Amino acid sequence: MITEQLLRSPGFLYQIGNKYYYLGKWICKECTETDATDCVMMYHMCRSGKEEPDTAMYFNKLRAYSDFALEVPCNPAKTKADMTALIDSLSDSDRASLKKQVQCFEEDYGG
Repeated sequence: MITEQLLRSPGFLYQIGNKYYYLGKWICKECTETDATDCVMMYHMCRSGKEEPDTAMYFNKLRAYSDFALEVPCNPAKTKADMTALIDSLSDSDRASLKKQVQCFEEDYGG
């Protein structure tokens, strides 16, 4: 189910364990850029603190980083296969953490 949610959503940067991944409709790629990964921490910190303007700013930065990380041409079949393999390999706790992050994304993207 989480794979299908991600494949319907625009790209965003998620933390899974000690790694970060761009996941979305057109992307499944590990991120090692410190500037981008630092934004994930700031986004969640501001979101937890109900700091709306800063939460929105970091949300938009993470969306932009994800868009810039796209590789052209996109290969939807490879993205789906890579994402399925990644999610299937997650521990229960990492999967639960990712589900919570996807829920936050959907609330902020739709809201």
